[in-house]
Amino acid sequence: MDTPDLDRLTLLEQAQLLHDATLRRHGELLDQHAETMVALRAIQERQQAMLDMLTGLVTQQQALLEHQQQSRERHQEHLDLLTQLAAQHQERMDRLQQTLDAIKDMLDRGNGH
Repeated sequence: MDTPDLDRLTLLEQAQLLHDATLRRHGELLDQHAETMVALRAIQERQQAMLDMLTGLVTQQQALLEHQQQSRERHQEHLDLLTQLAAQHQERMDRLQQTLDAIKDMLDRGNGH
C-alpha cells in the first residue's frame, strides 16, 4: 500500500490515518496476545497432565514401599522364628549328644558296674 503524501493531507485526514494505523497495530497485538494465551493454556494443560501422571507415580511408589516394608517385616518374623527353631534344635541335639555320651560311657565300662 502506498503511503499518501502527508503534505497534501489535512490534519483530520492525518489523524484518521494515524488512528487507523493505531487500531491495526492494536488488533495485531490483541491477535498475538490471543495466540499467546492459547499456547499458555496448552502448556498449562500439559503441565496438569504431567502433574497428574507424577502424582499417580508417587502414589504407586508409596504403595510399593509400603508393600516392601510389610514384606521385610514378614521376612524378619520368619527369620526370628527360624532362629528360635534353630536354637531349640541345637538344644535337642546337645541333649541327645549327652545321652549318647552317657550310653557310650556305660558301654565302655561294661556290665561290671
